[in-house]
Amino acid sequence: MPSGSDLVVLPGDAMVPLVRAVAALADAGVVRYAVVGGVAVAARLGQAHRATADVDTVVDETMPPDAVEALLALPDAVRDPSADHRVFVAGTKVEILGVGPLDEPDLEGIPTKDALFVASHVWALETATPITVVAGADLDVSATAPFSTPAALIAMKLHAIEDRSNTSGQHKRAGDAWDIYRILVDLDVDGSVRGAFAAASGTLRYLVRDAAERVLVTAAARTRGWLRAGDDAMAAVTTEELRLVGRALVDALD
Repeated sequence: MPSGSDLVVLPGDAMVPLVRAVAALADAGVVRYAVVGGVAVAARLGQAHRATADVDTVVDETMPPDAVEALLALPDAVRDPSADHRVFVAGTKVEILGVGPLDEPDLEGIPTKDALFVASHVWALETATPITVVAGADLDVSATAPFSTPAALIAMKLHAIEDRSNTSGQHKRAGDAWDIYRILVDLDVDGSVRGAFAAASGTLRYLVRDAAERVLVTAAARTRGWLRAGDDAMAAVTTEELRLVGRALVDALD
């Protein structure tokens, strides 16, 4: 295991192609990036707690090589014809989001939902830390990469859950809500996830607090409705349980 990285074994056959896709980012020579989304949540929780089929990645678009072109140079990679920022690596979709430098004044005048999207992804890139993930179904398959921190995942998921389409995003919203809830319940017992927001900008803290208030407190019943579109474990979360973790997060960001 490379020095300075945590080691996580992720069980399940589905993790084998996902771990290989994570490894492809380093193989392609992508320099500054962070794995985000469902794979990052699984890595931080130490378990594949829900199904996910792709690898979401934030990259520094100011640093060569271009991540998409670098991935396409791999022998088993093809471009997704429906989107220029997606590449299939050995059949697994890798989605690339490029970001650049961001100062707080850059967010002035931007709608809050868009501002949260930009600020949370930039913060995810800036604060990512290395993890070595091993596919439990094939221990020869491993990858070391920078993964989003739990706090940055919360910030990004709070944007995503409200940005989904009402017609096609119900199950994805269930996954978003489950990710948020599990990170707060499993990883924030000592307050470390909430405490990590102290290092975020004042603007990002405000945006996260505002979204958490809506998603987890004032509209907790709506969020519970989204969870009911998921599996039995998701559907078992109560409105009051959502409000409990939500209030703790909101209070920490006051």
